[in-house]
Amino acid sequence: MTSPASSAANPWTSYLDRFHEHRPGITEDVLSEACDVDGTNPYAWLLAVVPCNPGVVALDLACGSGPLQIADSHLRWVGVDRSPGELARAGSATPRMLVRGDGQRQPFRDATFDLVACSMALMLFNPVDAVVAEIHRVLRDDGTLVLLLPGSLPLSTRDRVRYVRLLAALRELRPAYPNSVHLGRLHARLERAGFAVVSDERRCFRYPLRDEQHAQRFVESIYAPGHPPSHIEAAVRAATSWVGSSIGIPLRRVVCRKQVP
Repeated sequence: MTSPASSAANPWTSYLDRFHEHRPGITEDVLSEACDVDGTNPYAWLLAVVPCNPGVVALDLACGSGPLQIADSHLRWVGVDRSPGELARAGSATPRMLVRGDGQRQPFRDATFDLVACSMALMLFNPVDAVVAEIHRVLRDDGTLVLLLPGSLPLSTRDRVRYVRLLAALRELRPAYPNSVHLGRLHARLERAGFAVVSDERRCFRYPLRDEQHAQRFVESIYAPGHPPSHIEAAVRAATSWVGSSIGIPLRRVVCRKQVP
């Protein structure tokens, strides 16, 4: 997953470009190994609300290395992302159509898609409203938008303590995103853009910290713009001390319909 913040001059855009070129697919590597109590990973959870209809034309916005397209081969997927590194990894894993593009200026005609899925990316766009408007434009009437976003609940007390330790190591008070769309006011944004929210659910997935490599991968998947290597190393040391257990990843799945005037 990768998506632009605003323009090439935007510091967050530059950071995201570097992050995903150096670590293509790292978000997917972590989430694909995380599972809930039923053994479901986040991508299967997102796709559970998607119709398995081979006639559905679906856009995977900020597709990253293409985990949705790999997990569901029934739909007619088109993946769009701005990162050449992510698209190269996606291209090696799926034969689907992949396009390099910007979420605020999508290279598609009006009403092209029956479904838009955006996994772990909406909170990275700035301004968010411009991206949501573009999603509305490329969706057909009564089309579906499915979002997977970071959450804050549910989390055990142990996991909360662990996240506090990680943020302290990174010298952060909260996760670093260019906006707070993952925390609230999302329904109002979507409704203003012409979407009706159908469901908004939260679930916790556990990522196994099997060894030092898993601990390091988890920390390196966290966005930490402007931090020196010493901060990252401190966070890795904290995560490594938890090897042999797992850490919860709280996520939020939002399903919307494009309202017909």
